Amino acid sequence: MHHVKHLILVLGDQLDLKAAAFDGFDATQDAVWMAKAHEESTHVWSSKQRIALFLSAMRHFATASDLLALRQTPA
Repeated sequence: MHHVKHLILVLGDQLDLKAAAFDGFDATQDAVWMAKAHEESTHVWSSKQRIALFLSAMRHFATASDLLALRQTPA
């Protein structure tokens, strides 16, 4: 079992690879955890288009972080 030194939590409104949370990120011992919470799309009314855009942005962020070798822990 691999031990994680730093776990970076990324929520849907924090999709920025240049965020300070990633300063000094070491993919060999740190991990990223992303959450797509159902409540985020039901707490306040949102159009289906906005929800689709939001989820698409999270998928693109996950792909970009994969390309930069940021290890992700699935939710």
